[in-house]
Amino acid sequence: MEHRATSLVAVLLLQLLVLSKAQQVEVTVQQGTLRGVVEQSAYNTSYTAFRGIPYAQPPVGELRFADPQPADGWEGVRDASEYGSDCVQPDGSGSEDCLYLNVYVPGVPEEGAKLPVLFWVHGGGFYYNSGSDTEHGPDFLISYGVILVTINYRLAQFGFLSTGDEVVPGNAGFKDQHLALTWAKENIASFGGDPDQITLWGQSAGGWSVSSHLVSPLSTGLFSKIIIQSGNFIPLLPSMELARQNAFRLGAALGFETDDSQQLVDFLRSVNATDLQVDSSLVMSDQEKQLFSYSLWYPTTEPDLEGAFMTEQAIQRLIDGEFVHVPIMTGVTSAELGARILTQPDTISAMNDRFIETVGPNLHLPTVEQQQEAAAKLREFYFGDGTISADDPEPLVNLYNDFLMFEPTDALVRKVTETTDLPVFYYEFDYHVESVNVSEWGAPHSSDLPFLFLRKDTVYNLDPNSDEDKVRRNLLRCYTNFAKYGNPTPEADPVVWEAYNNETRSYMLMQATFTLSQDKDAERMDFWEENVPLLPYANTYSKHNV
Repeated sequence: MEHRATSLVAVLLLQLLVLSKAQQVEVTVQQGTLRGVVEQSAYNTSYTAFRGIPYAQPPVGELRFADPQPADGWEGVRDASEYGSDCVQPDGSGSEDCLYLNVYVPGVPEEGAKLPVLFWVHGGGFYYNSGSDTEHGPDFLISYGVILVTINYRLAQFGFLSTGDEVVPGNAGFKDQHLALTWAKENIASFGGDPDQITLWGQSAGGWSVSSHLVSPLSTGLFSKIIIQSGNFIPLLPSMELARQNAFRLGAALGFETDDSQQLVDFLRSVNATDLQVDSSLVMSDQEKQLFSYSLWYPTTEPDLEGAFMTEQAIQRLIDGEFVHVPIMTGVTSAELGARILTQPDTISAMNDRFIETVGPNLHLPTVEQQQEAAAKLREFYFGDGTISADDPEPLVNLYNDFLMFEPTDALVRKVTETTDLPVFYYEFDYHVESVNVSEWGAPHSSDLPFLFLRKDTVYNLDPNSDEDKVRRNLLRCYTNFAKYGNPTPEADPVVWEAYNNETRSYMLMQATFTLSQDKDAERMDFWEENVPLLPYANTYSKHNV
């Protein structure tokens, strides 16, 4: 009996030892060896997580605002069980040493498995958020046989300050993304991923980001498909001159006056990171403050220098067909950010009193005269002769949604399908459940994300018989099928998602059941196409008028 007990203890100890070793997996990349950890997903599947992998040198000191530099290698085995720091957030948390990425692999990595890869670029208005599992847990996606890569990139002034010249040409945050994408292309095979099957994917500011990679010559060859979710570059006023003025006004707000770019940047690099985060009202001009939509630290065009991400307006490259020709999946939620305008009484008042001056500069048209004429037509179309007021919210919500999300998405879909034979899969997400997302206007901005990622702040119903989890699994199949096949429904599931064309104008309406629909917001979208056609922005911002 004692011998049997001893044998049982030995077996148990052996099993614990094997289990302990099984929880750690090593993978070798170009920089060195990483040790990841095996974990269990919310869907009861196992996956291996490699967290906090440095893809760039810490952008501190002389590298603040500069183009990212590839990370150095390391000796021995690097522990990859913990996330790297978030980039600096609006509340001062995070760190400038933040250029890390995370790789999640179904099961354990098998070199040669050639799994498709989803490369996620987070949103947050270019101001906040990260690639960690606070909002972007991998549990759902890796249960469907794809590798997920999530990243951090520099935000706000750290990522998008520009002096409009060679000192700080700008778009450092985009270049961070590009370097991380290059790292994935070069290293993902070591995790069992297929470097020729990388789907670039982002939402909100991440959608604007990945759509910018679509038209950037720097990103050619780095991805094979793209998902542009709730946002793209079209409503983004890309003024290099305005960006330069904002940089100098930031210096002035901190007490440093100069007209020399190098002196300014030397000063800004000497300032503590939290001190750089001055209130935007101290930097923005009066003209900027009255615009319908504007943010200080956004992407911009760059001077034509080596390594530039974007030297001409993205809209022009799209019109000219100068973009990466890959399958596209893109869409919006049914309510998006429209209701946000109702919380901005000063903007509403400015629209009522000075609609043309407030809205006109935000329209993608090449002359001030065209912008003013189109703005007058927009006011008549949405508001007639009436007072613009939050007391009549629907036209305000419609205009804000159309301007920020619906028209830019529709315009990109139409332009790509007019000029190429590429498959474009267009959707509207319109499922809302109180425990996850709710709005009187429909499914709000980002309300689709809890159906794709496991968030720490969300209560989930994972009962496979619930409508919520059926919608989640439908959505997950569409996204992962697109990553695998370039088609979200290679078979009817239960309906075939037809690619968009300008005759049928098909899109997938994602509700408790998914149905193929036509002509999304047809009257409003046709009005925009006729009166605000997709053209580059007027460059009206120069030193004398800002």
